[in-house]
Amino acid sequence: MNLKFNILIISLELIPIKKSCLTIIFASISFLTFLDTRAQQFNTDNYLTMPYGTATILLTTGGRNAGMAASFALAPKWEFFAQAFLFWENEKELAPQHFNVLGYAKYMFWVNKENNGGGGAFLGFGKSPGYWEQTEFLKSHQNIWTAVPITLPLFNNTISWDIMPGAIFDWSNSESGDPAWGFTYSTRVAVYKIIPKTAIVGEVYGTSGSAYSAPEYKIGLRWEPNNTIVPAITYGRALDGTSGPRLEIGVLIFSPQFLKKPLK
Repeated sequence: MNLKFNILIISLELIPIKKSCLTIIFASISFLTFLDTRAQQFNTDNYLTMPYGTATILLTTGGRNAGMAASFALAPKWEFFAQAFLFWENEKELAPQHFNVLGYAKYMFWVNKENNGGGGAFLGFGKSPGYWEQTEFLKSHQNIWTAVPITLPLFNNTISWDIMPGAIFDWSNSESGDPAWGFTYSTRVAVYKIIPKTAIVGEVYGTSGSAYSAPEYKIGLRWEPNNTIVPAITYGRALDGTSGPRLEIGVLIFSPQFLKKPLK
């Protein structure tokens, strides 16, 4: 979702980067959480919910998938989300084209005095309705999940660190239909005040347990010229060297307040 920095993406592919270095870098530079920042195509989120009566729309596309997400702040400190993603066919990894849908809610349970850090909680469900492989319709995953994003501002708001532990229960994880549990982990850092109106963002995320997913990283830029439209661009791969999300671009659109504030 960010800028015209194709040079950055090309250089990432040309320069060999050790996995241990990536982990250290992305675990130490998360994402700044001012009132006008959001998750966009990053996996990690922050404590913040949008002001009551507003909405956001995210459009993204990249090397692995394309999708859209919409959120609605229908109650104070609450936000409700709906997402849909289409994953492209990947012959190298034997993955046919398929799509996922997600629905979830977020509650902001704590905010610090400066309103630049705090805590939130997610509860949601996900479903891959299925996909066609040649002439056969195959069942895919269904799950419920939870996560708790905590935001820590650092160095006078130059850096903010998001930590988001969670859990997932997948009741159609395998061909046998046996349920699977997983511990989800995700951390994100953003650095401001280096490039004007732009955040340099990095994150690492994955799932351990029987509902395992390989750890991946993303690094990118978010351009924040105003409070209405925020474009960004990211690049990511799996730490084990497989393809991962690769190059992604997107835009986040913020609505004006469409609901009146509730009476106290």
